[in-house]
Amino acid sequence: MPGEDLQPFRHNQLLKREFERLGLSLEPVFHFTPLDLDLENRRLERLLDFVKRYRKYGSRESMEAVEGEFIYPPIYPGIDPWSDWYRFERWLRGESVREALVNLFPIHEKFLPDEELDDEQIESETQRLIETIEATGNGVCLQEDIPARLVYRNLMQWISEKHELTGPSGGGWYYDGCSGYCPGCFQRPWCETGNSSCWPDDEEAGKIHYTDELKPYVSASPQSLNIISKLQAEEDARFEKWKKENEDEDEKEEGPFLDHES
Repeated sequence: MPGEDLQPFRHNQLLKREFERLGLSLEPVFHFTPLDLDLENRRLERLLDFVKRYRKYGSRESMEAVEGEFIYPPIYPGIDPWSDWYRFERWLRGESVREALVNLFPIHEKFLPDEELDDEQIESETQRLIETIEATGNGVCLQEDIPARLVYRNLMQWISEKHELTGPSGGGWYYDGCSGYCPGCFQRPWCETGNSSCWPDDEEAGKIHYTDELKPYVSASPQSLNIISKLQAEEDARFEKWKKENEDEDEKEEGPFLDHES
């Protein structure tokens, strides 16, 4: 019946209005699934129930003492119980649950854009930036031998992006600069994986593809496409061999199929 089809939507709207009545914005801690309202409604119900129980007991400690078990809030993203609790309680107080790392720096720590630093300054400022990031409980893990200006520029962009707060110091995030997309990565010339994988961008360019910011540092020869194509083919062959060997092992462990209904 048409009314039954609208029921999940109506229930969804009622749940969202209840959060509005409580003065809580869902966006910071909730993952919406508009194409699956039944799933979204179950998640909303669970979060709403948790909020009401928490407010009833007044604290995490009281709530866990009454319920007799270790519990943690059903918020998104779920990182770990401790940081989830930290963000949940900040959310209830109307405080931010995501923050740019640069806002966690001591007020006296200031960093200029890389365009305003000469080659000598960029080396020392890059090291100072890394040390300041580490002092916040976060870290940097990049490929070796990357020019300092590239490191500095990309770190400056990273610290300006918002991250989930994981505790009072906001630590726990590590920047490795890898998105999994080698043609768009500033680390590619210094990365083993980047130098041995072949992408459609490389084939289109007729050589290994580098981003524009890499042009002052490296250039690709036409022969580079043949090299990475060969290395990619070898890697694909190793993967197919590994997959076949593991499929054979799985079949041995399962044994002959038995028809239990015969």
